[in-house]
Amino acid sequence: MKRNVYQIHRRSFLKGAGVSIGLPLLEIMSPAISYARTIAKKPPLRLCALYKGCGVNPHSWDISGGTESDFELSKILQPLAPVQKDVLVLGNLDNQGSSDHMDAPGTFMSASRHRDKNRYSFDQRIADQVGGETPIRSLQLTADNVWKQHPWLNVLSYDKSHQPMRGQHDPQAAFDSIFKNGARVSRETELVSVLDGVKDASSALFRKASSPDRQVLEQYFDSLRDVERSIEQARANGREASVDAKLAKLDPALKAGNLGERIRAMLDLIVLAFWTDSTRVASCMLANTNSRIHYDFMGVNAEFHYVSHHVRNKKVLPAYDSINAWHTGQLCYLIEKMKTLQDGSGTLYDNSLILWGSGIKHGDYHSLTDLPVVLAGGGGGQVDLGRHVRYPEARPFGNLLLTLMKLMKAPADRIGDSTGLLPGITGKANFRRANQDDGSWRITKSDGNTLTAKGLLRIRIEDDLEYYLLRLSDKSDLEIRIPFMNNHKLRFDRNVGKVVEVTGQFREREGRKIVVSLKSVVPQ
Repeated sequence: MKRNVYQIHRRSFLKGAGVSIGLPLLEIMSPAISYARTIAKKPPLRLCALYKGCGVNPHSWDISGGTESDFELSKILQPLAPVQKDVLVLGNLDNQGSSDHMDAPGTFMSASRHRDKNRYSFDQRIADQVGGETPIRSLQLTADNVWKQHPWLNVLSYDKSHQPMRGQHDPQAAFDSIFKNGARVSRETELVSVLDGVKDASSALFRKASSPDRQVLEQYFDSLRDVERSIEQARANGREASVDAKLAKLDPALKAGNLGERIRAMLDLIVLAFWTDSTRVASCMLANTNSRIHYDFMGVNAEFHYVSHHVRNKKVLPAYDSINAWHTGQLCYLIEKMKTLQDGSGTLYDNSLILWGSGIKHGDYHSLTDLPVVLAGGGGGQVDLGRHVRYPEARPFGNLLLTLMKLMKAPADRIGDSTGLLPGITGKANFRRANQDDGSWRITKSDGNTLTAKGLLRIRIEDDLEYYLLRLSDKSDLEIRIPFMNNHKLRFDRNVGKVVEVTGQFREREGRKIVVSLKSVVPQ
């Protein structure tokens, strides 16, 4: 018998009446005979990009204290506690752009602004390299509402010709495109379950399969049923957008229902598509940057976008933090589900890369610096997980995209404003402590009602107040309480956690200087 003779090929499908479904990696896909031992084929790598718009409250996101491998998760990241050893939290990655809703999704995927001609996103660069090996080149999903007035808000992926690739917002339609052949089956005779259509083929496969393979197949078929049920549940709880005047203005044809169930169905679908090697690249818009979805399904009767503007309305902060923590919990759900699925000698999680984050940091100021980013998945053993890496100096976010492309075996010289590969992903970063006080943090000039000072910028939130503190070398703090638009025009909030030199007007209050208007801010 020849070497590399397979009992069934890795690209085998179960086929039936209008149905064709891929299979997870099985023992019987390994060479039957190869010099007296079975050689297992190395599982492929998969990439999943999950985008959550509307930014975060930095005070509730940032991790303070601890070391690279021994740290305490922040309030918003707390839902990741069960999988803390399986994630890599990254900090001080900056993106370019004008700090508005339009730039955020595109810069997150391409490190290029929406007005730039080169929008070729990193996921599609990878798909162009590996997509030819799977039935579906890449999968684009969007769980949030579709905004026709601002089309850039709806799009994460852009192809090689820089054209937008709109995501499928109906999980059932996405499921059908992967597992059903709509061209051969009319809507009237469409099968209730894809498993009904491959009953004979699956029975034949079970007879051929080994005992471990049968366990994998049973788990796979159970997962298929679970996805179908979750899609049915999401649709059952849906409603026609025409009954909701606000949603009707967005897209009259859109069926909007329980966002939580829709996201869960889409995450399950991504897992199935990866496990069956139907595709190796997927992206999902969990919430766009101008999201008007109400989160009443989790007890928050408010729009995500509305509560993200919290500087002038501190009463919305609990709701804002709760929504962001809920989204973090969905990442935890995805990680735990992928870890249960056998994939070669490891799990599906071991052979995947997951990029989760938002295109803006501060929800109200729309800052594109120090983006909230979590990297997960073993990447085939390439990623060193269970760490918090905050870069001493700001690095281009594009460097992370460039690094992920290399890990996915689709290397490139550059993407967007990238300057090179990002250290600290495949091994320990071991950065020295950033922002060390060299004794020069002080008020360097004070003339009339104008001063110049250097120090470490921090943020403080107390009840309905949000203001800044400039830590000086003598351990005192210079208060900075400036108007919203003064802050916004200078992009002042992006400097939190950095050493800066500020110049502005101040007032005396109870013997303390308080900066009330800024003229300039210069990072040191």
